[in-house]
Amino acid sequence: MWRKVFALFRSTHPLPSLSVASFAVLFGVSTTLSPERLVLVGLAVLAQQFSVGLSNDWLDAERDSAVNRTDKPVAQGMVSIPIVKTASLAAAAISLALALTLGSPTFLWMIPMLAIGWVYNLGLKSNCFSVVPYIIGFGILPAFVTLAGSEPSLPPAWVILVAALFGVAAHFANVLPDLIEDKQTGVKALPHILGQRFSAFVIAFSAGFASLILVTLSQNLNQTIGVVGFGITLALAAVASFLALKPKPPKLVFYLLLIASLVNVVLLMLGS
Repeated sequence: MWRKVFALFRSTHPLPSLSVASFAVLFGVSTTLSPERLVLVGLAVLAQQFSVGLSNDWLDAERDSAVNRTDKPVAQGMVSIPIVKTASLAAAAISLALALTLGSPTFLWMIPMLAIGWVYNLGLKSNCFSVVPYIIGFGILPAFVTLAGSEPSLPPAWVILVAALFGVAAHFANVLPDLIEDKQTGVKALPHILGQRFSAFVIAFSAGFASLILVTLSQNLNQTIGVVGFGITLALAAVASFLALKPKPPKLVFYLLLIASLVNVVLLMLGS
């Protein structure tokens, strides 16, 4: 039983899910959300991410089995498709319920957050528009947080742009490690179409440009801290881009982008 529970947890894509939820909470700190609302925001985003992650493993089960994906518990028969499907739908319902407790604006914002992740898994991941869900999903996140405040409001446009650019970098970094398996199963996302070299450039440019915007436009950010954070981001993006050029890019590419995103969320928090 516990093996199945652990396998189900792995199917939620826990590291990316927990990372995105952490980003939301950290950004919430910068907007002075109350502790109660911070907890609700974090749990709502975590449930939303779990739902999308579980739907990915459920909808891709046949494709993952065909290429023997050892990182996918469903493909390895460790947990059944019906269980993962039920858990995905339950997590979606929980995310909507939690968003509703924060008010109607956050509830209405959670709907497209969920929908865009599911649309990606349902087929958008296999064509030239694959980056769109990441742009929208990451771009929506700051607005979801600020709308959860006692006085709901939208964040500055540049904050949404920064989040969207990191979404672009995350998409390319997430897809490249699976290039070989994707080709075998007919998946042809934008990074496949553009190729590894251009995709590596996109990763570096998107993350670097996003950080530059943040450091430049954050009015209260200490200059020294901003320069150091920008330098760390460039270094992480450069290493990720270099690794993205390998014949078989490692998953580390994606994790480096998560760290770069975390660095910039902290910068955003310090500059607010």
